[in-house]
Amino acid sequence: MKQNNFSEEVKNAFISFSELILEFSTERETSLKRKDFEALLKVLVDNIPFIHSGSVLLQDVDGSFFYIAAYNHDYKLLEKIKFSKEEMYMRRFKHVYILKRKSIDLIKELSQKIGDIDDTLKESIRSIENIKAFVSIPIRVQRKIIGFFNLDTWEDEDTFEKNRFLSIAEMIGDLLSLSVERFELIKSMKELNEKINKVVMFDPVTHLPNYKVLGNYFDKYVSLAKRDSSNLYLIKIKFENIDEVDRKHGFDYGNNILQKFAKIIEKNIRRSDILVSLNRESFAVLAISKSFPYNIFDRLNDSIVKFINSQNLDLTCTIGISEYGVDGKDVDSLISSAEEKSKPVKESKSVKV
Repeated sequence: MKQNNFSEEVKNAFISFSELILEFSTERETSLKRKDFEALLKVLVDNIPFIHSGSVLLQDVDGSFFYIAAYNHDYKLLEKIKFSKEEMYMRRFKHVYILKRKSIDLIKELSQKIGDIDDTLKESIRSIENIKAFVSIPIRVQRKIIGFFNLDTWEDEDTFEKNRFLSIAEMIGDLLSLSVERFELIKSMKELNEKINKVVMFDPVTHLPNYKVLGNYFDKYVSLAKRDSSNLYLIKIKFENIDEVDRKHGFDYGNNILQKFAKIIEKNIRRSDILVSLNRESFAVLAISKSFPYNIFDRLNDSIVKFINSQNLDLTCTIGISEYGVDGKDVDSLISSAEEKSKPVKESKSVKV
């Protein structure tokens, strides 16, 4: 009769566990945290009579394993413990496995790991001393074990076999692995999207945002300028003969010139200004100002002249400015207007164009 009660309780606990992990896996995209693992442990420990405590180990970036969560154990005690990769794989197998008190001295091993503990934690070790056996459930991501979900019994070391718990434990492991792998897949997809965005949104030579990013920021800067009762300006800087530099000295040399040139521009604008690469030879700056931005214009002019002179090359650069609402109300019209007003840098200083 007792066996039947346990079987029904195990069944109900597993259903509750499944519902909870499904909730975690479908309602968000962030990986399982300590509180999530503790909630999963709580469902099983509180609803299965022969399970009294539990813990979760995850692999760290250095390959070692650490306790990320515990239930009916003092986490402050367990968080001090780490296992090397070799220790974990020597002791645990690729599948669900039961470790018993008679086959491994848990207390001695954990005591060596813990070392000296505060008086406040001495009582906490009793929950570990109570363990007669525990079932170790591997958590896998792409067939690689990245953690262990452990459930402890304080009664009989043969309890898990008597209650036919191994098959349930394997299903728990499958659910956990699916959930963790889903979050890892989401993380990988986000990282891949970030790499793709860098290709799509950034110039590969100067690593500056590109024309597409300028469009994304434009409406926001229009709103900011209106709210601040200011004007929005677009400054266009263009290398007129970068193609000639490429032909004479090669693309690598030309790229190096462009990278240095981009840094010169960046150093001479404000943090609030947006600098983008329009194409290989052209750059644009979005700047909000109460009046015509002479200071920015002059700084750029002087620095570009100095840069050109320092390179000992016959470089030609132009600069022009357009104003939102006067020269156009969209990015393309402002770029075209700034192009029409552009003059060689040596001639454009302190001249409103």
